[in-house]
Amino acid sequence: MKKLFKILLALCLLTGCGGNGGNTDDGKSVLNVATDTDLSSMDHHVATDGTSFIAQTLVLSGLTKLDENNQPVAELAKSWDITDGGLTYTFYLDDAKWSNGEPVTAHDFVYGWQFLADPDNACDYQFIIGIINVKNATEVMAGKLEPSELGVQAVDEKTLKVTLTQPCDFLLGLMAFPTFFPLNEKFYKEKGDQYALSPENILSCGPYVMTSWTAGNSFSFKKNENYFKADEDKDIVDTINFKFIQDTQSAMLEYQSNKLDVVKLTGEMVDAYSSEQGFTNRLAGYLWYLSLNHGNEFIANDDLREALALAIDFETICKSVLKDGSVAADGIIPKEFTSGPDGKDYREVAKDYTTFDKDAAAAAYAKAKATLGKDATIELLFEDTESSKAVAEYIQYCWETYLPGITVNLNSKPKKTRLELMDNQSFDVALTRWGPDYADPQTYLDLFETTAYDYNSGRYSNAKYDSYIKDIHTITDSQKRWDACMKAEEVLLTDNGIIPVYQTGSAMMIKTNVKGIDFHSAGVDSYRHVTKQ
Repeated sequence: MKKLFKILLALCLLTGCGGNGGNTDDGKSVLNVATDTDLSSMDHHVATDGTSFIAQTLVLSGLTKLDENNQPVAELAKSWDITDGGLTYTFYLDDAKWSNGEPVTAHDFVYGWQFLADPDNACDYQFIIGIINVKNATEVMAGKLEPSELGVQAVDEKTLKVTLTQPCDFLLGLMAFPTFFPLNEKFYKEKGDQYALSPENILSCGPYVMTSWTAGNSFSFKKNENYFKADEDKDIVDTINFKFIQDTQSAMLEYQSNKLDVVKLTGEMVDAYSSEQGFTNRLAGYLWYLSLNHGNEFIANDDLREALALAIDFETICKSVLKDGSVAADGIIPKEFTSGPDGKDYREVAKDYTTFDKDAAAAAYAKAKATLGKDATIELLFEDTESSKAVAEYIQYCWETYLPGITVNLNSKPKKTRLELMDNQSFDVALTRWGPDYADPQTYLDLFETTAYDYNSGRYSNAKYDSYIKDIHTITDSQKRWDACMKAEEVLLTDNGIIPVYQTGSAMMIKTNVKGIDFHSAGVDSYRHVTKQ
């Protein structure tokens, strides 16, 4: 396989591939990106996946955006005041327009946030408005108060006031997250159940408008003539095309023939191209873990969960299976993700919880088998990407090799189907991931609180864990809150509530004339400022 890659590369170099292609005959610049995950939704109150969020940040803007250093800077809000000890945020909007020419107003944010909090709309990300402690959010989401009583107010057309019940250190960063983007009430109601299902049913206030979308194939964008910073961003590419390609080798062939500018690498292809121009490797904030269905008779056994956790060779997964810069997870909070009050990275201070110990794994499985009275049969659910398939197959190998007698069946499904099966608790163990919405441990730890039904697919429940999560939400002393985060992680992982596997590394080929892709460890990767020379 590796030899074939080198032959293809040599042929490509001989025929002049890898140049600065991607422009149209009329001089318009075009960026072509391969994605191994299909676009799920353009509705920012429906989507929960990274690919959809990337697409939404092209056509929509928030009060802030994240710069190349992952810091929030002005976007639709040109400035803001923080008063009342951090309980009141007043945002002053810039003179932005929707793609139909109408002004973006404070009411668009009020309507969007009230829509998000309204329990009748059942938004998957509804919880996040409570995360930032918006006044009355909990009561509105529970149906005890009307959405109009949410702590967000349009003082006038260009002034938005947000009232909190307690300070939130990461609020400004979250204003760059799609769920908090504005929603034009008139347009939304006109489109009804067709809203955001096709380009003509999408209203933009970001640097691009959507031009095409073919499910399972591709989706495209062109510059938004009504974008309020169009002059400032005049050098960004005119068109961005995303092509859904699950086979990395096929994607690389298109990259080599100048049909693609950005391609993600996996497996042996990382070795084949790591020394080539355009090779990029980064450590991302995505954390892959095994969700365990605690309603399953085998998973409910403490010794069986311990055996499963101890029998995985995490280092080999990263170094020999993925080979893309991914690193073994030491816990549920990733490395190089967020720092505490002392300025140190979370993982530098927290304990390490993942260990490969085949002897201890076999001993734990023997105890589980004695209690259960039989060998365990486990189905491992995973999505049908190359990397997930490779990791799942290796986990199957580890379990069946180091836990003699266990049977592990593999179940590959498209991502959408995998998520549906997990939502319905129709699984034993599932290989899944979480990408952080903001730079704080809470974005991971909240997932496994007993009543977090939209995300706690395995229905893990531990009263001690829940009490620490409550502390994280209510403690205002930064150091004590940080300590509560570490205690919660310790409870979750010593109980083997889930099994962290690896933190995503992203090996990519990016044409050398492409500049300005912003990769964010917390938040959404951005293609808003890409240029091609």
